[in-house]
Amino acid sequence: MQALSFRQLGRSSLHLHPLSFGASRLVGLSAADAAATVHTALEAGMNHLDTAPFYGFGQSELLSGQALAGAAHPFYLSSKVGRLVRQDSSGTPCTQFDYSYDGAQRSLAESLARLGRDRIDMAILHDVSQRWHGDHTDQVFDQALKGAFKAMQEWRAAGLVKALGIGINDCAISLRALAEADFDFLMLAGRTTLLDQQGFDQVLPQCQARGIGVIVAAPFNSGILATGAVPGALFFSQPAADNILEKTRQLEKVCQQHGVPLRAAALQLPLRHSAVTSVLAGYKSPQEVLENLQLATLALPDEFWPALVSAGLITPASVACQSRV
Repeated sequence: MQALSFRQLGRSSLHLHPLSFGASRLVGLSAADAAATVHTALEAGMNHLDTAPFYGFGQSELLSGQALAGAAHPFYLSSKVGRLVRQDSSGTPCTQFDYSYDGAQRSLAESLARLGRDRIDMAILHDVSQRWHGDHTDQVFDQALKGAFKAMQEWRAAGLVKALGIGINDCAISLRALAEADFDFLMLAGRTTLLDQQGFDQVLPQCQARGIGVIVAAPFNSGILATGAVPGALFFSQPAADNILEKTRQLEKVCQQHGVPLRAAALQLPLRHSAVTSVLAGYKSPQEVLENLQLATLALPDEFWPALVSAGLITPASVACQSRV
């Protein structure tokens, strides 16, 4: 078993546990079950909980706030900017993109109200990516820098938040963010995994060179690296294509040959990189929290990672920077 040491988030004053708590999967739980899950994480040393207005149309923030009220352990709390929770014409909850300055101010005020707090530690610009904005992504990013990010900078200057980040699954926009804005950290989802190593090639080296912290989100690519290549397995929240299922089967084969649980490999791959501060997964039970903590500290055979490279399943760049174990 390996020990997990807290890691500094870039040049910020924050030091995070190597595993962060994603609160998106609290949606649908009772308040008691959500609180039990969060408290298990805090008691185990996990000190960063991340939520967003988008998750359950505010329900994740409500449950997180209730669970964190009177918490006995120190923690950092992050939420996101870029969507407002509203209702459509039929009264059904929905979210609306709003990257304007005023929209960011409303977003923070509404998030704080749901969370029952007067401040958060980390504010994250959310989902400026091809998935959501298609051909307009660059224009949306420009708008966000002039609007929402300006508001976010004011929050940091006033001490309302301690660190600013951008949370996306888009490597091209990640590189723009690193070059054009003063973010303290990047939350990169699904691009530094056993199935998708794009982030290792350019994004993580740029973060390292600039002293920008990295929180790796979605280490299981929305599910398939946790479940394996089972029927209905999800990849980026969609049913996995045949080529993804086949690659996952190959990963499982190498894992079995070396006695390594697939989930352990998925969690530990990004944690090996010295640019990565923490790996964020979603949790919905105390058992999941405890299992991931165990898997993240499981000692893996030295020959395991070279075997994945030799099989052409991961790139040499994904295991080249190994100063963190």
